[in-house]
This record gives sequence, C-alpha cells and structure tokens, in this order.
Amino acid sequence: MIIAIVAGFIFLLRGCLSRYDERSAIAPVLYFEKADKGIVFSIVKYGKATSYKSNGGSTFKSMSVNYFIQANDVETGEVVAVKKIKHNSDIKFHPVTVMGTGNGKAWVFMNELMAFDPFTLEKIADKDIIEAKNPQLRGKMPGEKNYYVYNNTSDEILITATDGIKYTLTTSSLLATAIDEDDMAKNPAEAKIKELKKAETALDEKYKAYYERYRAYNKLFAEKKISYADYIDSGRNFNRQQDTISEMKKKMREEISDFEDLKRAGNDREREIDNLKTGSKSYTNICTAVDTFNGNWYGLLSSNDLEKPETRFRYRAVYTETARNKLYGAGISLQDSTKKTVELLIGEPEKINDAVYLQGGFLLDPKNALPIHLKNDDGFLICYREKVGHNGNIILSRIDLKGNIKWTFNTKLNEFTDWVYAGKRLIILGNDNKEISSSDANLLISIDLQTGKAVMHDYFTDKVRKE
Repeated sequence: MIIAIVAGFIFLLRGCLSRYDERSAIAPVLYFEKADKGIVFSIVKYGKATSYKSNGGSTFKSMSVNYFIQANDVETGEVVAVKKIKHNSDIKFHPVTVMGTGNGKAWVFMNELMAFDPFTLEKIADKDIIEAKNPQLRGKMPGEKNYYVYNNTSDEILITATDGIKYTLTTSSLLATAIDEDDMAKNPAEAKIKELKKAETALDEKYKAYYERYRAYNKLFAEKKISYADYIDSGRNFNRQQDTISEMKKKMREEISDFEDLKRAGNDREREIDNLKTGSKSYTNICTAVDTFNGNWYGLLSSNDLEKPETRFRYRAVYTETARNKLYGAGISLQDSTKKTVELLIGEPEKINDAVYLQGGFLLDPKNALPIHLKNDDGFLICYREKVGHNGNIILSRIDLKGNIKWTFNTKLNEFTDWVYAGKRLIILGNDNKEISSSDANLLISIDLQTGKAVMHDYFTDKVRKE
C-alpha cells in the first residue's frame, strides 16, 4: 500500500510538472530525399520540468534537458522517427547544432562530431568511430564546435586537431587526410591573382636583365669596344623589349584588377551566405527588392523608388515598412562584356501588374543568398507583410513572370527562424510560442510549391497542427 501511495504521488507530481515541460527544435534543420520520400531532420531540445515556482505572475522552472534527433515526413508533417542522443550534463561545450548533409548523412555536433542516417536515425559516425578509422586523430579530436568547419561545396569537414594539425574528413569514407595550410583550397580568383603577381615579378626581373645589358653596351661603347652601329642597335633592342614588357604588364595589371573584383564579389557572396546561416533572420534579411530571371530584370518597387530608379543592378533589402510595392520589369545589358565580373545596366522599368505587396521582396535561398527561382511555370516566391510593423505576419505568394499569383499562404509568423528551399517544397521553422527561447522553434511548416498547400508540425505539443 505504501508503494502504491508513493507511486501515485510521483505520478500526480509528474502530471503537475509536465504542463511546464518545453519542447523545441534547434535551427537549422536539414532536408533529405530518397525514392521520392522527403524527410526533415532536426535536433529537438526537450526540457523536462523538475520543479516550478510562481511569483508575481511569473513562473520560474528548473529543467532536466535532453537532446533528441527527429525525422518528420515532409508531406504530412508526421514524426517518422525520434531518438534520444544526449543529456545536457553530457554537453560540456555549446552550441548543439546540425552541420550538413554530406553523402546522405545528417552531420551534427553535440559535444562531438556525429552523423546519422536521416531516415532510420541509425548512428553512422561519432568520435570513437572516426578515431578508429583514423589512428592519427586518436585522442586529438577537440570537444568544441569551432574546431570543425563544414564545407558545403565539397561536403568535407575541416578538423583542427588538438595539436593544431588540420585534417579534411571525407564524409563518404570517414577518412581524414592531413593538409598543409599553405595548400588549403582558397578562392580560385585569389589563386589566379597570386599566379599573375608571380608572373609580373618575373617580368620585372626580365626588365632588369635587359636594362643591365643595355647599360653594359653603353659602357662598352664609352670604352670604344663596340661600334656606334652596335650601340644604336642595342638601344633599339632595349626599347623594343621595354615596350613589349610594358604592354604585357599593362594587360597583366588589368587582368589582376579583374580577378580582384571577382575575388571581392566572391567574398561578398560568401558573407551574404554566412549571414543568412548564422546572422539575423529579421524580415529585411530574408528577401531582396530586385532580381534577374531569364535575361530580364525584375523589381518590387514603390512610387518613391520610381522617382530615382537605379540604373546599375545590385541586390538590396526592402527596408521601408510602409512601402506598397508592385512588380516591375526591364531589359538588362552588360556594361563591359570583357570584364570577369558582370555589371548589369537596367533599362526603363515598366509595371507588370497592379498587385500590391506591403514591404514585398523576393524570398532568398539560404544556400546561395540569391532569390529562389521556381520552375514548372517560371516565377518567384514573394514575401510581404500582412500589416505594417514588426508584428505583421509574413505572407508568401507564388507568382509567374507575368505577375500572376498562383497561390497565397499566410504563415502567421512575423519572422522565420530558418527556412529551406527543397525544390518542390519550402520548409519553414518558426516560433509562435512564448514558452520557448526566441532562437528556437516550435513550428515546422512544409509548403507544396505547386499548390500552396501546407502541413504543420508543432514540436512543443509533438503533434501535427491543423490550420
């Protein structure tokens, strides 16, 4: 009887405490597709309330936090699989985060580098498995995330071991190769600049040699050891060589300048991508006012924008909260086709239709920080506000290049925590629950980009949410 009473008390206490539990997804999420089955992979943080205290209208809670990984069906929002990975006491260093999708594996960092099958959640790699395959790393894999850099282009992971040696881990074989920092892959434009500057130095050395030879001939002539004809001939040769080198250096400097422009453009693009991944996801950072598509320029402009239209193309944010933007189009041309960095000139903007988008912009793809281009009826995803101000919900509309609206969906979120463009679907993470941290998410929205139909999973309640 005593055991039953104690058990009942514990059950009652847990029932009271469970209403203060918290469950949320940690952004970003990953998308995988296999045999036409799409999966959204996420890390889920579950805070189990151990005690609480209410005072002055506020509730203070103590939590026991566990970290899970979870797979949701992208078409239904239903949970396909979930697996507990670590307790908060196992995490000495934060952040806990996903890293990439290398070779069909979900790579995460939870106090150590790990990889999972996103469909079954079977563990494929962790610190012990990687060290077993790479004895040179045994005892040298740091516990801090900043020593692991995921390369989204090559799907390799750069590891800086505890002794400072750098390795590239191939995500397919799990084999690590030591690399020389001097040989680390750099911006291709930077490598070309280095090559051209080396060639330029060689030309300078060649010029010095020609000049020294010319001076030697001058000395020989002064000492009357060569004829006047030979002296004149040496001068002519030097002038020809000087002109040739000057022309070569001029072309080389122009090429270096082109590649420096290309390097700057590449660095700017990398910064934009990094900002979308790690920086603010505020509304003005997720969209742009202008874009190009199929050789034409498109812009979401207000009447104020039309007073001083830009003639040179550049991506720009949509800052004005009250801007009632409409879709405009224009022709574009190259300012100088010989340059390696393309600079586009914009023709006279012409209004495409009268649809109005409050603070409207073209939604960016976080993978490349460029506007999403929809196929199967070419067009854009336009995001805009339901009402002015930060609290205005974000609305999405799919439009074709003639400005026709195919569908509209009100996300009922005033900002996105994360989003993924998956070709046929748009996956959005958001937070509309004040019980969890603003940096985490309780809501997963998956939108069919052909029909605009959406499904939603609420991580907090662990249920599919009905619209």
